[in-house]
Amino acid sequence: MKLTITRFNPSVDAKPYDQVFDVPTFENMTLLEAVMYVHENLEPISFDYTCRGRLCGRCSVMYDGIPVFACIQFVSEGSHTVAPLEGFPVIRDLIVDKRREQKAIADTYERVRIAPLTREEINSQMTTEAADKLRWIEYCCRCQVCTVICPAKKDTPQYMGPSRLLAVAYRHFDPYDQADRLLEAVAGGLWDCQMCGSCTKVCQNSPEIHHLDIWKELRADATARGLTVANPKGV
Repeated sequence: MKLTITRFNPSVDAKPYDQVFDVPTFENMTLLEAVMYVHENLEPISFDYTCRGRLCGRCSVMYDGIPVFACIQFVSEGSHTVAPLEGFPVIRDLIVDKRREQKAIADTYERVRIAPLTREEINSQMTTEAADKLRWIEYCCRCQVCTVICPAKKDTPQYMGPSRLLAVAYRHFDPYDQADRLLEAVAGGLWDCQMCGSCTKVCQNSPEIHHLDIWKELRADATARGLTVANPKGV
């Protein structure tokens, strides 16, 4: 297999460049194993990974132009390309800086309360239905592959993107959160979403996370509040 890897060291290189490596393949070889072969046998490559089991999202890269998890993406004979995840500053080679977006997501996930939770609220407000909705969203590892592939994010930069919208949905379904998450979703571009399903197609946790179902429920709740494209503030 010929594997073309995009290389870039900002402290040395004026711009990114491609380097081609011949990599022997075997049955069920993953992209991470292919990159590790290059790193260990041909030339050192800067890349990131931790869990090797679609849990952390740190190995996310562009493979033949599509965002994937290198740890579970199988490779085959032929010619293929590997590049850093699009839309993020490159630290070196395949490692990108996600800190800005990760902080925005973490801030969104933070529960908003005007008063501390009481034992009565804890015991009475969390329903089985709400718990199930929260449980599935918790599979999101904030890897950003959904945001990278999202056409609405490319067409409308102010759209928060699916990864942050999931965080908004999580707190909207959380009965203990007291912020107006529907207004936050609409202001962040809920109605800019094209409902194309690209986020689910590339999501490595899509068996658990059903993005379109979540967006539909947010839109239904927003519509019931009068928070529509024509009336985004519901007034």
